[in-house]
Amino acid sequence: MRVITGFTLKRSYLVFSMMLASTSAMGEIASFRFVDKVSKDGIGVINLLTPDDASKTSNGALLEAFRNDNNGELAFAVDISEPSSGSETLRSHGVALESVRLLLTFPTEVVEFTVFSSATHSFLQKSGAQNAVLTPTLIGNSDTTRVSPNPASEMTGSSWDSVFRVAVDRPLTEVVGAELHIDFFDVDKQAGDPEEYYDFAGRDEIVALLSADDANYLDTLAPGRDEAPLVLDASGASLTTWTYLPSSSGYFIASYEDLFPLKGDYDFNDLVVAYQVALGSGSNDGVSKIRGSGYLIARGAAYDHDWYLRIGLPAWASGSGTTRFYESNSERLVAGFPASVTVRGDVNLLLAEHIADHFSDGESTYVNTFEAQTVQEGPRFEFSLDLDAPVPAEEVSAAPFDPFIYVHETGYEVHLADQAPVLAHSRNTLDGATTFRDTANFPFAMIVPDDFAPPLAAVDIGLAYPTFLDYVQSMGDVEQDWYLKGQSHRVKEIPFKQW
Repeated sequence: MRVITGFTLKRSYLVFSMMLASTSAMGEIASFRFVDKVSKDGIGVINLLTPDDASKTSNGALLEAFRNDNNGELAFAVDISEPSSGSETLRSHGVALESVRLLLTFPTEVVEFTVFSSATHSFLQKSGAQNAVLTPTLIGNSDTTRVSPNPASEMTGSSWDSVFRVAVDRPLTEVVGAELHIDFFDVDKQAGDPEEYYDFAGRDEIVALLSADDANYLDTLAPGRDEAPLVLDASGASLTTWTYLPSSSGYFIASYEDLFPLKGDYDFNDLVVAYQVALGSGSNDGVSKIRGSGYLIARGAAYDHDWYLRIGLPAWASGSGTTRFYESNSERLVAGFPASVTVRGDVNLLLAEHIADHFSDGESTYVNTFEAQTVQEGPRFEFSLDLDAPVPAEEVSAAPFDPFIYVHETGYEVHLADQAPVLAHSRNTLDGATTFRDTANFPFAMIVPDDFAPPLAAVDIGLAYPTFLDYVQSMGDVEQDWYLKGQSHRVKEIPFKQW
């Protein structure tokens, strides 16, 4: 037997007639999945003659029918199964392709095809490398609502995602063996996004063979693509560019005192929230998409809170979106979510509701605030907004935007010091409680970088961070790194980025 690598573009009339005969004999083809998968180590050896459904048969004649249906290519789908982490969510997650090899065994030779294509690419840095290279990617989401026009297709009801194609220039009727070798790209996860988004995270990935109708459907649907970072075409041109705030791997930390307008114990752990926002723009340069995600990371209060994020937009801005709030350490949504959002100018996003019901430590309302407590993973939230027309970036309010809480027991909103109350049902305006600093200039809410560790319960932040007082009294002119100078026995380290 001889091995031929690559392919030639020459076709004979005999080959073309064989293609037509094969397709006619097979009738309408139906997409199906294989029993083999891409394993959790990012390597897949897929036997194309072994469908997952043992009652079905795959052979050379069937592969030829699929090739003919796809105009000289075999089209494959991957059901991308990645856990939610960082910018990867149930609504958008991805992997990258290092190589694809199709090995076809004929009676007298083995032929290898290595030319493949995918609709999306990204500049990614490989683990151990110094430079990023343009790399094919596969993007998807967790929806199970795919629909095929062919009732026999296994795609209906599946979560098959992205398509890649392998060009094959010869008839496959006589094939007696067929293996598809897939290697995922081992990205440098320490580089942040886009690399962190396109990693593979230890789950098997389903592979399926597609009819042309199903392949075109998935190409048009493009699941997850709108929210993926640095999505490029094969030339490297941008499809959507995302700007991450504060950064692709960083979070804003919002900490609150909920006894406003009273100062309370001033430990700034009544609620602690980590969040990140991304602004998406296309070739028109305006912001057309906004998304975000985050975690509740500590709660040291008896009161119940709602957490909001308000993003300022021009009055003419319009659009729609969705918010999602999940139970702790779960993909299960809290009752009432997902919730629809209508954009008309400024958007006020309720991202965590009645937090006391969803973030507790057994009988205690205090979570991740006592020294002896084991750190508990907090609830996660996400949002996505699609704007009807692009908004100039300078007309979107500046980060960190306006993160605030509503305290059910007091009826007050608590904002950052330079913000104003916005909820019609709160008491702030009625009571004249519209300034979020006390008479000594101390705030009731603040934003700090994500290496901040909240003080332990009932420990004044001035004791946990001795230079905080100088920072506040100077209006931020001195001791700007106060949050790096915590007393280790008075703060709680919470590794939320590992959740």
